[in-house]
Amino acid sequence: MKKSLLTFLFLIPIIVFAQEEEQKNSKFKENFVASGYLKFMQTVNLPKDLDDEWYIDNLFHNRLNFKYYASDKITFALEGRNRLIYGASPKNIPGYANEFGNQNQYAFNMSHNWTTGTSYVLNSEIDRAYFDYSSGDWQVRIGRQRINWGVAMVWNPMDLFNTYSFFDFDYEERPGTDAVLIRNYLGPVSSIEVVFSPSNQFDYYNFAALYKTNLWQYDFQLLAGYVRENYNLGLGWEGQIGGAGFKGEGTYFHPDYKGEDPSLVMDISLDYTFKNSLYLHIETIFNSAGATSPIGPIDPNFQLTPKTLSLGRFALFNELQYQLTPLTRLGINNIINTNDGSYYIGGNATTSLSDNFEILVFGLFFFGEENSQYGQGGSQLNWRLKWSF
Repeated sequence: MKKSLLTFLFLIPIIVFAQEEEQKNSKFKENFVASGYLKFMQTVNLPKDLDDEWYIDNLFHNRLNFKYYASDKITFALEGRNRLIYGASPKNIPGYANEFGNQNQYAFNMSHNWTTGTSYVLNSEIDRAYFDYSSGDWQVRIGRQRINWGVAMVWNPMDLFNTYSFFDFDYEERPGTDAVLIRNYLGPVSSIEVVFSPSNQFDYYNFAALYKTNLWQYDFQLLAGYVRENYNLGLGWEGQIGGAGFKGEGTYFHPDYKGEDPSLVMDISLDYTFKNSLYLHIETIFNSAGATSPIGPIDPNFQLTPKTLSLGRFALFNELQYQLTPLTRLGINNIINTNDGSYYIGGNATTSLSDNFEILVFGLFFFGEENSQYGQGGSQLNWRLKWSF
């Protein structure tokens, strides 16, 4: 079934474009929407000691998005990506090909490696495949989807089902999860949604509910659930203070197993855009279970979850972005682990060469003591071409 779906993902563009003229005036074509992009990105990995060997990876990344609006109430969606990476990572990272897919696929693995070698991997992955039904105040969505419950920009402890890393900057869509979502709009500014998602082991289930409302010109949300064998309670808000965006979210995790204490992960964010287009963003995260001393080498099998967004007790994010010209944007950002003193600095420049063609240059630089969070690896330089269609 998995290979059939992935093969179908490859074949859909051929079928659609081959029948374009024949279906020019058909109702199907009017209700069928296709989009996507093609990227090429080259990454130069710089070791901590620049005298050591530099490693280079090359990535071809194609995304295909398909939606069919069967009626004003029913929508079908199928989205995925094809990636060919060749270079140093497949060769030097043990088990790299096996970890190339989406780690949020609790029920069905829709990631497949078509071919692998000592220095390359060709992978296809479906990260959206759902049926959506909306009628009146009710909405039901079944299948692989994004459950987007976070409100902050860098760290989202309320995003229980689709945890993502800030450093995965080439994945704008972010991962999806296999789930059933039921949403009811209680009024113009209030709603409640319930999500059920099976685990990949089927020995437990993930279940959570989110309530949204607006009070005092602030959007608030409350969540409760049982996800990844943890009982969860969460609170989030979004509003403004003196023209600056003010957001925050936090989740309390109570493990349903022995050997780990309950924990609280909390995030607060402020952002402001000046009249000259300069954008300032500050965000901080607190993890009650985070380390207060150097963490040592990170386990290569480490899996990011809402509980482990920050490995230290505190972390601080800062960002500046500036629209240099209508087509060019420059930015710099950094993350500081305030407990071990290690830090990351990133810089980016994006230029639109046309309406659907852009180039991005992005650098990530890590500093710190050997046993600190950001002092264990080197840095990397990336440049990327992106054509959207």
